Amino acid sequence: MSPRKIIRSMTALFVSMAFLFAGNALIVSSIGVILKEKGESSLVVGIISSCFFVGALIGTISAHKIISKIGHIRSFGLFGAIFGISAMMHTISENLIFWATLRFLIGVCYYGFLMVIESWLNEKSKNAVRSRILGFYEIIFYLSFGIGTLIIALNLSRHDVFILSAALILFSSLPLNLIKIKEPVLPASNPISIPKVFDIAPLAIVTSFIAGMLINGFFSMASLFILLQGFDAKAVSYFMFCGILGGFFAQTIMGAISDKMGRKFAIITSASIGFFTMLIFVFFNPYLYFQYILAFLLGIGIFCLYALALARANDVLTIKSKGVELGRGVLFCYSLGSLCGPLILGFLMQYFEVKGFIWFYIFCLGFLILFAINKPNILSKKFSKKPGNMVMLDD
Repeated sequence: MSPRKIIRSMTALFVSMAFLFAGNALIVSSIGVILKEKGESSLVVGIISSCFFVGALIGTISAHKIISKIGHIRSFGLFGAIFGISAMMHTISENLIFWATLRFLIGVCYYGFLMVIESWLNEKSKNAVRSRILGFYEIIFYLSFGIGTLIIALNLSRHDVFILSAALILFSSLPLNLIKIKEPVLPASNPISIPKVFDIAPLAIVTSFIAGMLINGFFSMASLFILLQGFDAKAVSYFMFCGILGGFFAQTIMGAISDKMGRKFAIITSASIGFFTMLIFVFFNPYLYFQYILAFLLGIGIFCLYALALARANDVLTIKSKGVELGRGVLFCYSLGSLCGPLILGFLMQYFEVKGFIWFYIFCLGFLILFAINKPNILSKKFSKKPGNMVMLDD
């Protein structure tokens, strides 16, 4: 079946994804702005944001069981209902513990969504057309996520932000329930042994962990980085959109580089772009519009790292039956990094403000460059998928 026919057969799923990513982007990206307007500290923002990724870890482990029991479509509806309710419940109380609990539930549901989507894509996307299907998926992801962050520029009230994000998430469940579509078969779940996975693919594990810290640290705390400089919510929206745009632009470039030069070279190249971009913040005091350009470059530097980690893991894999365990191990480390990033950034920005954000990225990217330099380069002949794809999990 041609890629066009496959995409057409999954139209309902892609429409659902568009609503899902836009709604998630709005609630994830706006939380820093909302908490800062409430007068909360940077540390509190980091802690509340990290609760999302605690939920993500639980979702990574437990969502598989839910989906296997009730099926993909009903699971999508269940996660959507809990996500939407949790988003709306933010409006009834401003208690921070209550908000942390809601963020936890949203994290569980969002990663449950991802498991549903990835199972679907992996079954429908055979090797010959997988890169093109996942390339279309990337377009949906970046456009929808970008639109979600741009909504912040409308300066909506706190109440309207939560209601709109809930509405978008609830809309995401409608397409799959309105048409008849064949559900995929969920592969059996296997236990994850991180030490074993690290022995197989150390560069992939370290890269995925750092990618989790940097990417989700950006989504959670970049808003605070801009607000601490005295700019408004509109500047936050444009800054984050430029970062996402850079990530979208980087996918094709880094995919081509990693195919020709190896994953190690591509990881070093990406990390170096991000590293030198953040050094500019150290030596200069860039005006706002120049910061938008730097956000674009930072997006190029960090948003490909997770995909490159997955590609590297598959390149060094010698036992094909271990591919699922390896992919889930890389995802688990990415989720763990996603949990640590906002917490560390919250602490650093509490005491060092804007400089805490800058030096965190410099240190993490510098460490990744040095770690990667000491690892062997592998030019894959068997890896036929385009490594720039963001969600290449289980083959």
